[in-house]
Amino acid sequence: MPPEPVLADVLPEPVLADVLGRPGGVVVTCRAEPISGGTGAATGAVTRLSGVARCDGEEVAFRVVRKEARPLRGGRHAPYAGDPRHWAYWRREPLAYRSGLLPTGPGLAAPRCHGVVGDVIYLAEVEGGPESPRTAARRLGAWQAAAAVPDVPWLAGHQLAQRLAAGEWTPVDADPRVARLWRRQDELLGALARLPVVLTHGDFADGNLIAARDTTVALDWATLGAAPVGADLAALALSTFADPVDDYLAGAAGRFERADVELGYRATLALTGAGRVHWMLSRGLRPPDGYEEFILSRAP
Repeated sequence: MPPEPVLADVLPEPVLADVLGRPGGVVVTCRAEPISGGTGAATGAVTRLSGVARCDGEEVAFRVVRKEARPLRGGRHAPYAGDPRHWAYWRREPLAYRSGLLPTGPGLAAPRCHGVVGDVIYLAEVEGGPESPRTAARRLGAWQAAAAVPDVPWLAGHQLAQRLAAGEWTPVDADPRVARLWRRQDELLGALARLPVVLTHGDFADGNLIAARDTTVALDWATLGAAPVGADLAALALSTFADPVDDYLAGAAGRFERADVELGYRATLALTGAGRVHWMLSRGLRPPDGYEEFILSRAP
């Protein structure tokens, strides 16, 4: 039996006012339930706050997701948690929600933000099911085609290059062809460096994508950054085994060249996939069936 949720502190006044759509509300009851599942490196805790507030003599039910940012404590990327240009920078997501840079639809959107207080983000809970990879790719293409890369000091740099710089290939029982992909990183990173740069989500995988009516809602914007065109498609493909390029290009409506998107997608998938295979095997985990074959078949 799951533990009983505990009584939470009241919501900050500006957040409650945004949730209710009017000021002057008072929380009557509030319960906190931890939300488990995958979280980013800079996520301290994710909690669902639900309860009742009284406003203008009326009692109104509410539900809010409270997401707390905190520095990465361990691992090879922890020393970079304070670097605003590194993908692991721990304050990026609160800054992103304050900035107005995140997509709001139509098509692709971040969850609605009720407010940011310090390093805590208060979000509307998103209801919906898994998103189709084809729909997600098309909407990603439309957003990236229209979004300029902003000049802000906390935008993540090229996440793949940063991850590779901190990693090494130790002996594991991997397909030798996967190891050869890893050894091509100088060649492939050089090719990626010549591609157009776009604003990227940084972890555009199926677990972060929700089909909410006519909108694809993307969760977890802590790795918002600038990267080669096609890079976000690698995370989508590795999590779905789908090829998203055609749908992405349809959404982008001629903004990008197919050859650039293909190269960005395939080179990022090859290096990201090889690194993940190594990570799994080095920890005694078996890659999912077909994972290595999928990576090898899409390598540039």
